[in-house]
Amino acid sequence: MSHPDGFLAIDVGSSRVKLGWFPPVGECTSESKPSELPIAAPRLPQPEATLAVSHHDQGVLWSQIGAWLQEFCPQAPPGYIASVHPNTAALVQEIFGSRLRPVVTGDLSIDVRVDQPERVGIDRLLNAVAVNRLRQPSRSAIVVDLGTAGKVDLIGPDGAFEGGAILPGVNLAAKSLHTGTASLPQLRSEDFDQTAPIVGKSTQQAITSGIYWGIIGAVRELVSRMSQMCDQPPQLFFTGGGAQQLVLHLQDDQTFIRHIPNLVLTGVALVAEQAS
Repeated sequence: MSHPDGFLAIDVGSSRVKLGWFPPVGECTSESKPSELPIAAPRLPQPEATLAVSHHDQGVLWSQIGAWLQEFCPQAPPGYIASVHPNTAALVQEIFGSRLRPVVTGDLSIDVRVDQPERVGIDRLLNAVAVNRLRQPSRSAIVVDLGTAGKVDLIGPDGAFEGGAILPGVNLAAKSLHTGTASLPQLRSEDFDQTAPIVGKSTQQAITSGIYWGIIGAVRELVSRMSQMCDQPPQLFFTGGGAQQLVLHLQDDQTFIRHIPNLVLTGVALVAEQAS
């Protein structure tokens, strides 16, 4: 099933709103861009165009979303929104009106094996829904999603969401060091764009080294320990704004990682397919 006019998928995260435009099947208006990293099978829906906007400034949010819509989908197609930030989700709902349908846990065909299933972030579950379309049958998977927070989640061989771990992302870790101390500086996102030195020769370099390599080490350890819980090596899927650098450091001859930049949006698209 598909939407004859295409549809929008919207992911409201902890610090950004991400939009993806999924055109009607067989219709594409932009040139596809090759990926530098391993990608998913073609049967996984991918957005033709995306936009990511910080939701700290509501005026900027309104203007950037409006301009993007005029360029890619001025006819106001139906949309589906998944959110872990209720206040921003309400604002986005005002922008789109009644054609925007919320995606909730009950829409997802997945077993959630945790103590309080209703409290699991919808983004983590949508990652699992998308990965279940890709992973080999009867084989576990691990999803690493590095954004404002880092999530490392285990998907069972039967497709159930088994739970996982949550840790601070680079910007959140940097902010906590600045606000929780008297003299450590506030680092910017661009300070983490390059590989950090192992041994910092300044306070800024030392913070960058600790956060950068600390997150890589934490993810490596979590993946290793979760893998030991599985009957066979799980498949690995990485997503989120900070995932590309993780893949470069963690992938080797024995570890194959699929990097899928917009896994949550893809999960929303799969829900939209079922609803159409």
